[in-house]
Amino acid sequence: MLSRDTALPKSVAPPPSILLLGFMASLPGFGVDMALPALADTAASLDASAHGASLAISTYMASFGMAPLVYGPISDRFGRKPIILIGCLVFILASVGCALAPSLPILLGWRVIAGLGAATMALAMAMARDVYDDSVFRQKLSTIVVAIYVSPIAAPIAGAAVLALAGWRTIYVGLATLGLLLLVGVWFGLHEDSKSRRPGRLRILTMIKDYGRVLSHPACRSYLLASATSFGVVGAYATGSALFFIKAAGMSPNQFSLIFGLTSLASAAGAVLDSRLAAQGIASLYTVGGGLAIVVLGSTILTAMTLVGWTPIAVTVLLFAAMTFSVGGAGPGIMQGSMQQLPELSGTISAAGNCLAMVMGSLSSGLAAIFFDGRTLLSTTVAMLLCSTLALLSFLAAARGTAKPCAVPS
Repeated sequence: MLSRDTALPKSVAPPPSILLLGFMASLPGFGVDMALPALADTAASLDASAHGASLAISTYMASFGMAPLVYGPISDRFGRKPIILIGCLVFILASVGCALAPSLPILLGWRVIAGLGAATMALAMAMARDVYDDSVFRQKLSTIVVAIYVSPIAAPIAGAAVLALAGWRTIYVGLATLGLLLLVGVWFGLHEDSKSRRPGRLRILTMIKDYGRVLSHPACRSYLLASATSFGVVGAYATGSALFFIKAAGMSPNQFSLIFGLTSLASAAGAVLDSRLAAQGIASLYTVGGGLAIVVLGSTILTAMTLVGWTPIAVTVLLFAAMTFSVGGAGPGIMQGSMQQLPELSGTISAAGNCLAMVMGSLSSGLAAIFFDGRTLLSTTVAMLLCSTLALLSFLAAARGTAKPCAVPS
């Protein structure tokens, strides 16, 4: 009998390093967060407004959110590695284009293209699904999620350091360098054989049918909704907490960055704990259900505190940390559950999940910002409460209708 620590490849090709998959999954986040400290300098250099320069973030995220809808089905037919290699090349060339951009419109155009390249990195989850057996898949997925959560901490620090040393254009040179390193890693470290591919030509109608299969599968659909709405919790927190702590509580951006870094570390710690629990055979029914229940409870408590006008900073930060910790711990189990339903369509499922998460994160972030009253956390906590409640209900529906258990076999 295999031990829980033994990865069982699903093909004769050796599995890729989990560090490589983590690097791959975190690269899109570096494309956002490394550029954040340079927005003001970018605007000044290109004679643009601060709002215009901020479009360098939103245009990148928009293309990154939508492009996987095409990449997922293509990779299910023709394999992951060719798509990822092309994505790395596109990301490298577009980052160089950003570094050389003479005007804001050209910069934004290259950022759209960079997002298209970065979007192929969403296939890291599907690649893990291809090569790791169910006995260790959730553990490996947790490691990938840790890398994703660490990038919001490391990338802004790296971006600020590069900005101070050599200016905003060098940040995009740095991103191109990261893309080049990943390209080399993918070329030598990713191996596939025909077993990870589905035969047949790919047509638009085929893609539509594949998405139809995914979204019409009750358990898979519920898992995807749980994933998207749990990301909505993060979106509402990221925007709403910044507005509250900086505008209402009077914190400096540096002070807020410490709080945001703490909660990002809490998310990573949650994913690490989930990996350890998976190794002990603890089913995701308990880790995901318990984690989402904590987020619902924390959102309820924060909403009540806001309504009575008592939101001390220390208590508020601790509650946010507890909720982000729980979201981080729940994420791998939700992803595992969705891909278990239709493993032959894991690329399509990954793409659908990425798109839905980006949409839900944008919606919850927008609601937290639009309804911010300038004084309290109410819009943020209500958005988090709605998203977490829907995530918990969706997960419970998925767990009832799941095709196979999410426990780790002994």
